[in-house]
Amino acid sequence: MKRLCAVLCAVTLLSACTSLPTEGPVNATRAPDGTNQTVGFYANGPREGSTPEEIVYGFLTASAAGLSDDFEVARQFLSPQASEEWRPLEEVRIYADARVPVTTRTETQAVRLSLGAEGSIDPSGRFMMSSSDAVITTDFSLARNADGEWRIIDLDNGLLISATLFESQYSKSELHFLTADSQYLVADLRWFPRTTYASAATRELFEGPSEWLSDAVRTAVPPGTTIGSRGISTTSGTATVSLSDEALSVSGYQRALFMAQIEETLTMLSSIQNVELTVDGVPWEVNQSISLSSYPFTESTMLVNVDGRPSLYENGSAVSLSMTDVPTDLEALTIGYGDNPPMVAIADGSRLVTLPNNGSAPVTLLEGDTIGTPSIDIYDWIWAGSGDTIVAFTAEGDRVPLSASWLDGGTVDSIHVSREGARAVVVWHNETNTYMTTTAIIRDGNGEPVALDGALELGAGVDEVLDVAWIDETTVAALATLPGGSNPGIYAVPIGGPITAITEVNGATSITAGSGQGSLVLATENGQILERSGGGWRLLLTDGSSPALPG
Repeated sequence: MKRLCAVLCAVTLLSACTSLPTEGPVNATRAPDGTNQTVGFYANGPREGSTPEEIVYGFLTASAAGLSDDFEVARQFLSPQASEEWRPLEEVRIYADARVPVTTRTETQAVRLSLGAEGSIDPSGRFMMSSSDAVITTDFSLARNADGEWRIIDLDNGLLISATLFESQYSKSELHFLTADSQYLVADLRWFPRTTYASAATRELFEGPSEWLSDAVRTAVPPGTTIGSRGISTTSGTATVSLSDEALSVSGYQRALFMAQIEETLTMLSSIQNVELTVDGVPWEVNQSISLSSYPFTESTMLVNVDGRPSLYENGSAVSLSMTDVPTDLEALTIGYGDNPPMVAIADGSRLVTLPNNGSAPVTLLEGDTIGTPSIDIYDWIWAGSGDTIVAFTAEGDRVPLSASWLDGGTVDSIHVSREGARAVVVWHNETNTYMTTTAIIRDGNGEPVALDGALELGAGVDEVLDVAWIDETTVAALATLPGGSNPGIYAVPIGGPITAITEVNGATSITAGSGQGSLVLATENGQILERSGGGWRLLLTDGSSPALPG
């Protein structure tokens, strides 16, 4: 905050603690022509004779509606200088609807506003989750203008918006980049105002991936490429994107990759079905069409432990694997992709073993007292944690140890590699806390893991984590408990977004999933294997445990 103007110090104000009303004069209206919004909002300007607290509350309401009117009404609550200096989109702070905003007075008689925090958005659209007990505290200094009316003369940059209004005014965006071998797309989750979605998403796609992800992906967008002078227009479901001259430097297959990135990014918006690119009004021709997946998952057989034997479950029946020896106490069963996928499990709580289906004997890949639940990626690499080290194996036993500074002193509980193989969610703990961390996987041109780099913390509002499964390009489902809770539930945890509840569960011990929340399968402590069916569950088995779909 800037230094309070001397004129305010001479004014005597009441220093009472005030609870702000939770409803204000925000009204729905039709969105301006040419935007992607179906509903906009408007707010009333300051009323004559308003108290400082009423001015602050009016500003809070008007600034939340500012995405519809370019903050025109919100600036009426500010002095001319404050209005000129205020940068509303420098940071977006999201506050909880359920916790009533409260104002108090500081020693300098500024109005201090306190709200329950849910998260924040940076200028590039990246979301950061707040802890469950976090509070937003911000001060507003006021002074009377020439008409004797209170106006805000000093405030923090940024926008305060309720969680409900955030959901209606912002859209999630998946910026799409490329794996190191250009075989798959990798989604980088961002959040942009609906009114400026296309231009904001395109601009940030051209700027590049988030820092934590940058070394694990590549882009076909040439350096320096920007939105051209003709901007972006949308007509009848087709977005025409003007590109700067730098785009002319790519051709052939790289141009097709460029097109795939921008098409997948912009067609997330329901109003855009097609994308056309131009340079100075001339069509930017792409002579070949490619289709890259950002979620390479197809329906597959499920691996499950049935009465102590690893089995493949399909079409209502389970068939035991063909093995010369079946290890005892199998848990954390894991299956890979394809027609003849690698399969592994933890045996006796201390050995990571292969699960062959060709009549041969299992092979021990790793031994130790703290082996975390493994994962198998799209390149057939087997991932497991041992203490604070993560190891990637081939089915033949070749190994690549990988370290991460954020794991120092911790213990890996489980690893969950994303479908395209560029990211992994790692559940781990130290002496005091349990964490969910997303890390980037750096690979060589053949898909072999080289290093782990970058980290993004997830699940700030989640306590104990029992299991995790990927359900789409940017979201995992977590079987977890909330702080203070005793029974686990299943929660959708985006890789950069607010957590939402999927369903309550009783007695669940593990989960797996394919594509979407409707693909969830869980195991219970009494041996039931249940598959998500509408709003409920369908019984698959009564004597199973540790179900696993690919990944």
